[in-house]
Amino acid sequence: MELRHLRYFIAAAEEEHFGRAAVRLHITRPAVSQIIADLESELGTPLFERIAHSVKLTAAGRTLLARLVNVIDDLNEAIVLTKRVGQGMTGTLRIGYGSLTLMHSIFRAAVKQFRETYPEISLSLVEMSTSVQPKALAEGKIDAGFMHLAPGPHPGKRRTEINMEREGIVLDSICIQTGNLGVALPKDHRLARRKSLTLEDLANEWFVVVPRSSTSLSYGQLYSYCQAAGFEPNIVQEVSTITSQLNLISVGMGIGLAVMGKNFTYPADLTIVPLMNLDYSTRFIFGWVRRQNDPVLERMIGIVQKLSK
Repeated sequence: MELRHLRYFIAAAEEEHFGRAAVRLHITRPAVSQIIADLESELGTPLFERIAHSVKLTAAGRTLLARLVNVIDDLNEAIVLTKRVGQGMTGTLRIGYGSLTLMHSIFRAAVKQFRETYPEISLSLVEMSTSVQPKALAEGKIDAGFMHLAPGPHPGKRRTEINMEREGIVLDSICIQTGNLGVALPKDHRLARRKSLTLEDLANEWFVVVPRSSTSLSYGQLYSYCQAAGFEPNIVQEVSTITSQLNLISVGMGIGLAVMGKNFTYPADLTIVPLMNLDYSTRFIFGWVRRQNDPVLERMIGIVQKLSK
């Protein structure tokens, strides 16, 4: 039994005439008769009563028609939906992001433009730090992610690139912005009006740190840099997100290191002062698994590319 057999049956049932069904299907009347006969033979029961100048459905034919109409409607809907997904006009897109990403204007603009341009695509934003996004990409839990990369422990490699090697996947990406580290201070802090700072200026300050941040210095790096500047850092608080870090800094718990870039917008009660004499570059990227053929994802890639120019 082929799909065309069922389409011919539906046309003959609705027209109640093999000749009119043939015209509707753009085939010959004998072809319709033969297809119906083959279908009846395969099912082992008559589907039509042949009467003068017309045909009528049997009880078996009426049963088949009632169910086939819904099946064909579902099939047609599936075909239309499949074409729209293939064209990137509908579907689902899952994007990873961290708390620092929320402070970047290109992320906000990309999400807004995507939702306005492709309202039929379900956009799901999944909050997760950059450090766990490689595993989520490898497991198919997200389709792409906004990530913040800092130098890794191996020269020439970024932390997330190393994570990607461990997960066995290769990342394609758009570099949205490069940046450096600054010092996050409360507005009323004694150092807040300085045009720049060095690590030596922070010798007597209390640090609020995010140990698992993908952009900030690791404990080992922080201690090494500070010791080279002649002191050991005073760590007053450890937090799990950059949002928590900034909130604690704003209420006077201490200071912290933060990514600096023209498109980052930090809370109004904070000041970010450039940190000089520290060779520590960061990258903000939009990344996805290489050779991932997803027209819906391509829509977001195009938006991010244009906004990043």
